[in-house]
Amino acid sequence: MISKIWEWAKKIPWWGWVIGIAAFFFLINYASSLALNRSLFNMALDNLREDKTRILETKDEWIKTCEQEISRLQREVDRVQKEKAAVQAQAAQTAAEVARLKGRINELQTQLQNIVVSDDPDRIIDDLRRLGIRSIRKR
Repeated sequence: MISKIWEWAKKIPWWGWVIGIAAFFFLINYASSLALNRSLFNMALDNLREDKTRILETKDEWIKTCEQEISRLQREVDRVQKEKAAVQAQAAQTAAEVARLKGRINELQTQLQNIVVSDDPDRIIDDLRRLGIRSIRKR
């Protein structure tokens, strides 16, 4: 049987052998490229999955960081609003005190303008005695 194959192989011209060998290498290359492409596709798919996981983890960390920053800023806003309310309350108290003191000043100025000093010495002495001053002499 081998001799029949060998006789048949002798009948093929040299360019037929070259074409056959080239076709054989082409088929081997094609088969290995199919397997390699599938392997490369799986490798790229795995990398994409890893990148997606890493991106999602980074996104979750960023969201946590942002939420912490938002809560910190909200506490800061609440603190500043409390301070502002305290300052406004103190300003209102100060304004009320100023108004009260202005009223008292006006009242005292009115009393000062309404002081009548008598020209009569007896009347002055009576007024001094009424105020509790018994003697105006030096002792």
